[in-house]
Amino acid sequence: MNNLVSTSWLSYREKINNKFPEYYKYLNSPASEDEILHLQTVLGYEIPAEMKTLYRLNNGESTKGRGVFYGLQFLSLSEVERNWLSWKEIIENGLEDFNDFCTSYPEGVIQSVYAHEKWIPLMHDGGGNHIGIDLAPDVNGCVGQIINFGRDEDEKCVLASNLGELLKLLDTKLAENIQATSELDDDRRDMFALDNTHLSDALKAIVKSK
Repeated sequence: MNNLVSTSWLSYREKINNKFPEYYKYLNSPASEDEILHLQTVLGYEIPAEMKTLYRLNNGESTKGRGVFYGLQFLSLSEVERNWLSWKEIIENGLEDFNDFCTSYPEGVIQSVYAHEKWIPLMHDGGGNHIGIDLAPDVNGCVGQIINFGRDEDEKCVLASNLGELLKLLDTKLAENIQATSELDDDRRDMFALDNTHLSDALKAIVKSK
C-alpha cells in the first residue's frame, strides 16, 4: 500500500510539474520525522503509515499554493494540525444540532456525524470542506478509508478505500485530462479541474457510477 502511495504520488507530481508548473512550484519539501512526531502528539494517536509515506515526499504545499489536487490545497502538517484543532473545538462544543443531517454512502460505512477527532484532513477547498483519512469508520467501513467531510459535506462518501487508491485514481484521471485537453485551444488547454466541478463532487460521482 505504501508503495502504491509513493509510485502514484510521484507519477502525479511529475505530470503536474510538466503540465501545470504554476501548481507544482508551491509544493513543500519533505516533512521531517520531528514534524510527523509533533502532529501525532497533537492528535493523540499515530497517523497511518501511508500518510507518513506521502509526507516524507512532500509536506503539502505552501498556503500560497493554487491547490495541487484539482484546486484543493494539499495541507502541510502544520495546516493539518490547525484544521484538526478547529474541528476538535467544534466537536467539544457539541454536534447535536448537526449530526441529524449527516449520511453515509454506502450506508453504515462512515459514522453519521458532522465531525470526528479521528478524521484527518489532508486537503481543503478554503471554504471549510476537506478530503481526508477516516480512522474511525462505522461498522461496515475500513480504517484508513478516504472520505469527504466539512461545513457543506453532510453526505459523507467513501471516495477511495485508502490513500494509495485515491492517489492512483487522481493520477489516472490527470493523465486522461491531459490527453483530452491536448487538442483544445490555448485558453482551455490549461484548465485544471476534474469533470469541471469540486473534487469531492467529482469523486462522489465516480464512486456512485460503479
